[in-house]
Amino acid sequence: MDEKYCKFKKFDKEQYNEITRFLKKRTHLTAREWAIARLCADFQHSGRSETTRIGEHLPELVPFMKEPYSRQAVSMARAAFKKKVLKSGTTFFYAYYSGLISMEDIVDMIHQISENIEYLLNVGEGEIPKGDLDVEVQQEVVEVLRQINDAFGK
Repeated sequence: MDEKYCKFKKFDKEQYNEITRFLKKRTHLTAREWAIARLCADFQHSGRSETTRIGEHLPELVPFMKEPYSRQAVSMARAAFKKKVLKSGTTFFYAYYSGLISMEDIVDMIHQISENIEYLLNVGEGEIPKGDLDVEVQQEVVEVLRQINDAFGK
């Protein structure tokens, strides 16, 4: 890769297993899935990630990844990431829709979720987007819940 990649710089001396433990406290992701999903998003060209280049240069791009990956291994990690995101979203919205948790519970959870997001963005990317992330996330989730309610006549 031509230029120095700037993500994950706070993990220069960390080990893969330590990063996975760190992530498991806040997400369902492994270090492998997190790093590769980030790389695929950052190096996406014409709607497709450069999976071969990402895999070949993985140790250069991510300090805690020690060996290159094949194109297939990169694709499998990206697919695992997407599958976990889908399952997490299904769990979250099903819990609300089925009445297992209330709107008040959702709002309380959103506060914690937004704190986790802010922390992960700060650690993984070195900066936090400007604006009030908590309010933005709440508004988006409330809108999705409203759409779910409308769609299912709730």
